[in-house]
Amino acid sequence: MKYTTFVTLISLASAGVYAEEKPLYLKASPGHTEFNAENSYAVREDLRSTGYAFTLGYRVNNYIAIEGGMTNLGNIHRDYEYNVHGLEWHFDYDDVLIENSNYKSKQEAEYESYSIGLAVRAPIQQHLNAGIRLGVHQWCENNSGRSEDSGTRSWYNGDRELQDVEPYYTSYSWNNEKDSGSNPYYGAEVNWASGDWGINLEHTVYEIQEDKGNFSAVGITYSF
Repeated sequence: MKYTTFVTLISLASAGVYAEEKPLYLKASPGHTEFNAENSYAVREDLRSTGYAFTLGYRVNNYIAIEGGMTNLGNIHRDYEYNVHGLEWHFDYDDVLIENSNYKSKQEAEYESYSIGLAVRAPIQQHLNAGIRLGVHQWCENNSGRSEDSGTRSWYNGDRELQDVEPYYTSYSWNNEKDSGSNPYYGAEVNWASGDWGINLEHTVYEIQEDKGNFSAVGITYSF
């Protein structure tokens, strides 16, 4: 329902208004992303990354533009570690297994966004505009990582006499595990333009399920 409403809003904004002399523009925006995605189980996290965006826009009039774009939001890095010592497993025949385990994992998640939305701007003074951006984006998550689990398993009989000690080590690597979904995005921008060229300062929040990617960038715009 919310996506249907948004498409209707774009259609209404486009109806009955005139286009500018050079209504199309292309914007390239290198920037910085900070993710609001803390994980309480991670022992180390790097939630900051570089990113970039490309946007194609169509100015419906001096105040409203329709935009579509692709944004690389960068990566999240997380390290996990936990140690379990003296974990006991009891069996019906009175044998006891005591396990000592050390687990480590390094994981990386990369995010891209494909968006469609509106940019609503108003002039502040000559050549200078400010406005908001909002719409819907399809985010894509690509996961990779490696985990290692090592330790010992000690077998005891019912009288707590040691019968056997078994060391173990396992590892697992994965690449290109993907996830995706649709969520809103929204933000604000300030634009200075002269002739066909312009410079943007922008901050956009991309919702990703329960998390957020906060993308701050400097954009170079060319109108044609």
